[in-house]
Amino acid sequence: MEIDVLLSGSMGDLAQTVRASLESHGLTVAEAPVPQNIFRDEFGYRRAIFHALERGIPKMIIPIGCQTALSRAKSEIPSMIERIYGATDETPLIPVESEGKIRSLDSKVECSSLVAELGIVQPHIFNDIPDADDAYPLVFKRDISFGGQGVHVPKSRQALRNLIGHQSPGEPYLIEEYIEGDDYSVDAFRWNGCFKGICYRTETKHWTGPSQSRTVVECPDLVASLRKILDSIDYKGVCGADFRVGKDGRAYFLECNPRFTGGLKTSIEAGLDLPWLLWDSAISEKQCQQ
Repeated sequence: MEIDVLLSGSMGDLAQTVRASLESHGLTVAEAPVPQNIFRDEFGYRRAIFHALERGIPKMIIPIGCQTALSRAKSEIPSMIERIYGATDETPLIPVESEGKIRSLDSKVECSSLVAELGIVQPHIFNDIPDADDAYPLVFKRDISFGGQGVHVPKSRQALRNLIGHQSPGEPYLIEEYIEGDDYSVDAFRWNGCFKGICYRTETKHWTGPSQSRTVVECPDLVASLRKILDSIDYKGVCGADFRVGKDGRAYFLECNPRFTGGLKTSIEAGLDLPWLLWDSAISEKQCQQ
């Protein structure tokens, strides 16, 4: 079976949006479903890729939500193919950044430090548990999280202490000022000299969690902020970023998501077809090198 793209770590609606985009351009797409807990079962992730490769060698493997896992497994994929098919020159193109670059954006702590160095406004970071009652609510962020699951809004010192107490020993976290305001997101694509970005306003039922609605808006300053971040580490690929515009009118950076985001469908409908851009740019670059 000839396969153009294998989606690794495919998850629900997001995978279907990526697949629909690529298939609309005539590509053949297969999926390697995500294991039950990819963050603790990378062996299962590799096994899922191996079984997917048994159906055919794709031209490209694109991750949906497991960029770090694929970056670590990248060097093993040629040997997987050899085990299945014997010696062959066929090797999928895997347009995923190094683990270090992914972590510098995905880690709440590392990304916050990077943003501070670049002079981009973000909420105040507390180094210790605030004693003043008027400092609450705050925002507590686990270093690595997905879909808002590691972000909490403690309303008291005790609630914050409880969250910290449930951290694994040595696991980093952030304590941030809570900013009242409106949420905006930027989805972008950067590949060598190419950069494209789009901004949309998001509305949620709660402070954290999946967005309920999105409206595309003109926010050149927010798009420029994300570009500044990606340029600073020479990042290649798709990436999203979340911001909050406070009551004071200032835009505060919240976090980066170095992957396809929940706003992907909105971006595609507005003309920024990120899955196709990733495929087309990576394939074109490979052809130029041959």
